[in-house]
Amino acid sequence: MQVFEFHFNPKQKEGLIFDSYSYEPENIYEKRLGNLYMVGILKKALPKNFHLLEKLFKTVKQRYYKTTIFTPEKSLKESLKESNELLEDIAKKGDVSWLGNLSFAVLNFKNFKMNFTKVGGMRIFLIRAGKIIDIDSKLKLEEIEPYPLRVFGNIVSGKLAEGDIVLVFTKEVLDFFQTEGLLEKIAKLPYFSSQELKIIFDEKKEKLLEIVGACVAIILKKEQTLGKRETISPIPTKEFSLKEVFSPLLSIFKKRKRISPPPKLVKKSKVSKSFKLPKLPISLPTEIFEIDFAYLFLNNSRKIFLVVAFLLILFLGSLFLK
Repeated sequence: MQVFEFHFNPKQKEGLIFDSYSYEPENIYEKRLGNLYMVGILKKALPKNFHLLEKLFKTVKQRYYKTTIFTPEKSLKESLKESNELLEDIAKKGDVSWLGNLSFAVLNFKNFKMNFTKVGGMRIFLIRAGKIIDIDSKLKLEEIEPYPLRVFGNIVSGKLAEGDIVLVFTKEVLDFFQTEGLLEKIAKLPYFSSQELKIIFDEKKEKLLEIVGACVAIILKKEQTLGKRETISPIPTKEFSLKEVFSPLLSIFKKRKRISPPPKLVKKSKVSKSFKLPKLPISLPTEIFEIDFAYLFLNNSRKIFLVVAFLLILFLGSLFLK
């Protein structure tokens, strides 16, 4: 997979929060469940709900990869169930401000099969061979048997092909793309890349600074490649995620840092640098002193015997002379 995450003016509207999340499996067990992507937006957000999207991302991801023996569909259902329980607990505590203001989409890809669900005004499109397919209109969600959840419900599955492009939009961004004809220009690109997208965006630079929201593009490829996140703000600055760019170097540095030096070097460093004499007196075991005294007595017994014998002879000699 190759992923591009575009965030348009995230701080321009007060009370509006949006974010996206991309996760590629880190081990063979997680690879059984494939990749996971999420996009969320919350309107009229109160200060106490500023971390709601982050909580949902974390809940879905942790539950999704918790049991790797499940199928992707089963894992996604369990993730949605736990997410609904989270939102239900928030509502029971008296906070229902997010109702009607939350839009959220969860997508999973495994071996060119896509499973997804969405709630609110989030829209998902598929581009294949220059054609634009509105998945929401082609797949009738109301005819699919609903999963008994409160907020997140139906899960839709479909087969994709290499080279397909899946686009996830928040409503305001999609409206702008359709009005300005950007969706058609993207579909006609001979090669989908960040450079080509930048050319299209530069043509509408001034107008792009007026919209707020997110767009995530997922390109289906056999090889695994890291995606990039770009933020387009009122100040024309372009910033990529340093964590994603430098993560390979950081991982190498961490691995090298964990390698312990040879035992001899460790021993020398401890003696020369880190060893300190204790300030308080140390009470040694009494057995050590007993062993030392016995050792001294055994080694000097012959000398003591000769001294005593010599003194005894002198004493007897003095008595005999008197």
